[in-house]
Amino acid sequence: MDILTFLKENITTKTPLCEIVDTFCKMCEIDLNDCELLFETGVFSFTCDELYYFSLVRQYKAESDGYNQIHVDVIYPPSSKISEFSRADWVENVDEFKQKVLSSEEYSILKDEPIYKLDIYKELKRRNLI
Repeated sequence: MDILTFLKENITTKTPLCEIVDTFCKMCEIDLNDCELLFETGVFSFTCDELYYFSLVRQYKAESDGYNQIHVDVIYPPSSKISEFSRADWVENVDEFKQKVLSSEEYSILKDEPIYKLDIYKELKRRNLI
């Protein structure tokens, strides 16, 4: 089973945030080349509507020039209690990543909130050649 299928089969909008984090970290046990993890939060308007993103991203070297990113974007409507929080933390160690996510104020606030939308996808980032 590939990584994306594993995530999509184990995470839905009904999955509690703590289980989403656990499933993402379990996926990170699969060995990939040159891997980094990103915990990113904030209000973004990728779809024209401003929404709050609680994003877990695994980046690894692609076979071609560049790198792949596996995204698990847990999306909430923005609210006054969460909208002010924004971060982009890169971590290499899975245990450190999980600790950073679970100890964040964002997680504390959102862990019992209903999930508005979930987006799980793979993105290829090309290296800029000058």
